[in-house]
Amino acid sequence: HSLAAVYHMAEGEYRRGDYEFQCLHGMGETLYDQVVGKKHLDRPVRIYAPVGSHQTLLAYLVRRLLENGANTSFVNRIVDETVAIDELIADPVALADALRGAPHPRIPLPRDIYGAARLNSRGHDLSSEPVRRQLAAAIAASHQRVYAAQPMVPGSSAAGPVLQVRNPANRAETVGTVIEADETTTAAALEIAQAAVLEWSVLPPNERAACLTRAAALIEARAPELMALCVREAGKTWANAIAEIREAVDFLRYYAVEAARFDNLAQRPIGPVVCISPWNFPLAIFTGQVAAALSAGNPVIAKPAEQTPLVAALAVTMIHESGVPAAALQLLPGRGETVGARLVADERVRGVMFTGSTEVARLINRALAARGGNTVLIAETGGQNAMIVDSTALPEQVVADVIASSYDSAGQRCSALRVLCLQEEIADKVLQMLEGAVQELAVGRPEDVRVDIGPVIDDEARAGLEAHIERMKQRGHALSRLALAPACEAGTWVAPTLIEIASLAELEREVFGPVLHVLRFRSRELLELVEDINATGFGLTLGIHSRIDETIAAVVARAQVGNVYVNRNVIGAVVGVQPFGGEGLSGTGPKAGGPLYLHRLVRAAQTPLLAHPQAPPARPALDEFSRWLDGSGRALLEGDEVIPLLARIQRYRLAALAGRSISLPGPTGEDNRIRFVPRGTVAGVAAGMAGLLHQIAAALASGNRIVLADSELAQRLHSALPELPARSVSLAADPLATPLSVLLFDGDGDEADPLRRRLAAREGPIVPLLMPEHDYDLTRLVHERTVSINTAAAGGNASLMTIGN
Repeated sequence: HSLAAVYHMAEGEYRRGDYEFQCLHGMGETLYDQVVGKKHLDRPVRIYAPVGSHQTLLAYLVRRLLENGANTSFVNRIVDETVAIDELIADPVALADALRGAPHPRIPLPRDIYGAARLNSRGHDLSSEPVRRQLAAAIAASHQRVYAAQPMVPGSSAAGPVLQVRNPANRAETVGTVIEADETTTAAALEIAQAAVLEWSVLPPNERAACLTRAAALIEARAPELMALCVREAGKTWANAIAEIREAVDFLRYYAVEAARFDNLAQRPIGPVVCISPWNFPLAIFTGQVAAALSAGNPVIAKPAEQTPLVAALAVTMIHESGVPAAALQLLPGRGETVGARLVADERVRGVMFTGSTEVARLINRALAARGGNTVLIAETGGQNAMIVDSTALPEQVVADVIASSYDSAGQRCSALRVLCLQEEIADKVLQMLEGAVQELAVGRPEDVRVDIGPVIDDEARAGLEAHIERMKQRGHALSRLALAPACEAGTWVAPTLIEIASLAELEREVFGPVLHVLRFRSRELLELVEDINATGFGLTLGIHSRIDETIAAVVARAQVGNVYVNRNVIGAVVGVQPFGGEGLSGTGPKAGGPLYLHRLVRAAQTPLLAHPQAPPARPALDEFSRWLDGSGRALLEGDEVIPLLARIQRYRLAALAGRSISLPGPTGEDNRIRFVPRGTVAGVAAGMAGLLHQIAAALASGNRIVLADSELAQRLHSALPELPARSVSLAADPLATPLSVLLFDGDGDEADPLRRRLAAREGPIVPLLMPEHDYDLTRLVHERTVSINTAAAGGNASLMTIGN
């Protein structure tokens, strides 16, 4: 029927090359015989025949089987005796005409994949000539404008030197100018933010959410202008700039939906929040931080990266136009060591949101501890991100995912791949393919839509990367690089580079750019390799390429990282689909774009109850502890202290997240899930017996071990505990000198400050101190880990086979 329809629609005006028919080898002999040759229709037929080894063809054949094997396909229905012949040969044109383009009721349109709650961000089809013309016109128009950024503080006028913001792809080109905030402007901004707490926080949550929703629509409407500025100020390619705008829009809509569920009485804002954002995502992360703090009812002072103030200023203008008062969102361009340091040191600041290096996050934490008080810190830092590839992986897919993971955005993503771990049996083959793929990359000015990789952000970044590459070369490491064109000399480019290493220990720190290290491993060393990756202390992203479910499960179970990606690339986490953030040296949590993020930015009496279908996980140690406390354990407490503690245990049992997981929305062909795991070992310091028992209950409810300060009181408690909970409780002369992930403290607030300073002085991951407002916040006693699986990687999206008409 299709053949006849095409033949007659084309009528007799056929010229060779206008069209052709195609069929699979072995499935179209009858068709071929009736079409080819002068005696027949005289039309060409291209036959697709499988050529190659079994290993090469198997995945292709399975994929074609799945594509043609859906319940509604001809291949499936022709052998179904319940399908009438008239139905089988029905005119497909008539059937299509009857549908009139209606979407499949069980397959949502791209804008609707998140359901009725929120719209998906709008994309741009770069294969469309009209779209390319529109975006090219926006870039051309941006050259006719000199953008300007300055402090946006109500009642203050900008003062200070006018600095030029240059294009990293052409350092001779000025994109705009910036006036950085001075001490007077910073002081004024802090005073205004403090005064704005009441004005902004008393608005009903749905009104704050409406402002963010309007901002999302405005940013989408002005996407070409923002895209052009991201290309010129940050050196982003067209595709990267569009993806960044989409992420900013997704953040605004996601946090608007989350905040609309709040109640101003139950979730009270913490106060003025400082947002310190990076240059590698000058719009997306900047907007995400601001949107989260605003939606929770907190006034914001935003300090963008010194390299990219222009796009931040434009974003703030749009958010103001969407209804957010100027006093609730202020912008202070400037350097971290001056403007950022002044903001962090001020006691009026009640929260700091930071994305950047591990070293700077540690400095901020120490500055907050030095001034005292319980200031919220959310830090998202870097990672020594690895991808493990075993011998069952499909090399072609591995190469495509590695190229995207390591070189997209010139490797300037927190999530970018730094170490590719190849099983030795396939290492040579994959490396050969990978080196060939690198040579095909287009490196050049990102204003050209054909370019794959743009420049790194500035001369300092380039110098650091080149110094690392030269060191590795001098040490004798095998190394290959893509040759750069002479035109790249005008900007700050680093050629995509491959370096072979023998051990993870050879990498002293994260290498933030288009440099990929390759490590070979033996199959029997797989789990040891995972432990070596954990031992780096970083825990941001990890990729796995394997066709063996048991291998994937073993790695996922052992990997101490925030985001695991299976049979796909390790970049491009989508808001609300793959909540993003790490653990250990890679961040404090909670995950951006995840269910716990806004909870950290409010003061709530109790741990939030998240929507999850599972029953509370079994907690035998907690159950035994509760029974003991309701029996012989009562002797350790005053009579009126037992009942509220037992009530807390019941609340903890229902609210504890450890051992639970939540399925997240997303596109077909992908499975996304966030799971919550215990942090490991927590410490407890409390003056009284009731405080110690409360800390044990919180630790047991979240599946953690607890170390208590050794004292006569603690010894009496420990000796009285029943066997099962006692296994999770130990004593130490100085709990803060032990490896710990959280300190639980029950005592006077002034006594907490010296403990905070001791924790901040430690090397390694940032360790928070938790005090109970009433209960302990159990969300702080778990790690969030997101697993994203490309379910279509094994040959197709099998879930679509079960969808009927």
